[in-house]
Amino acid sequence: MSLLKGRITRAIVASSALLLSSLAVASDWQLEMDEEGVQLYSMESTTSPMKTVRVVSQVKASLSSLVSFLSDHNQFPAWMDKVAKAEKIKDISPQETITYTVIDSPWPERDRDNVIYSKWEQDPQTLVVTKKILSEPQYVSENADMIRMPFFEGEWKLVPKSNGLVEVSYTVDFNPGGNVQGWVLEMFTYEMPFKTMQNLHTTALGRYEGAKFAFIKEPVNNGMAMTVQ
Repeated sequence: MSLLKGRITRAIVASSALLLSSLAVASDWQLEMDEEGVQLYSMESTTSPMKTVRVVSQVKASLSSLVSFLSDHNQFPAWMDKVAKAEKIKDISPQETITYTVIDSPWPERDRDNVIYSKWEQDPQTLVVTKKILSEPQYVSENADMIRMPFFEGEWKLVPKSNGLVEVSYTVDFNPGGNVQGWVLEMFTYEMPFKTMQNLHTTALGRYEGAKFAFIKEPVNNGMAMTVQ
């Protein structure tokens, strides 16, 4: 096993444990925003000056089309709020990717950049799909004109519902680096994830329909229950 893979494996285990423990205590989440089919919840973070945030919505789409959409790195700047650049560095496997992103921070703040590892997984029983995300800041040399995010951990979760609907949630806990305060802190904490989910909620996913992945099974709605295809 390579040094990178070993470090990522250990980090994924820690990341999964942290996210599962935070999601397990529903009373810790406080509803902050509820507009046009998108809800934003927050809770105190133990790893960042910002709060941990979870945004939730529902869309009518297949799991595979959403996986394809959420894997289309070239399109991230079109719908991910404040993302100015997204570049895939390498595919580790069909389910694992290293990506470089740049966040457009308002003047006089310097832009942030981030190197993230992501991995897709699906529960074979529930068919719930997750994309776990964590930072690998040492993977690419730092740019002196930007602030490298020292910590980033997130998870996309796709939960199949009835009538072709999928509940999409995005949980994120990160430290943007630097001395972020006031309205800039509010932007990173609330505005970015909320607008990102709003954009996903309203995006037409037709171009991604028909996508197929060996690691994804679609639910079949027979009118009574959801079963594995």
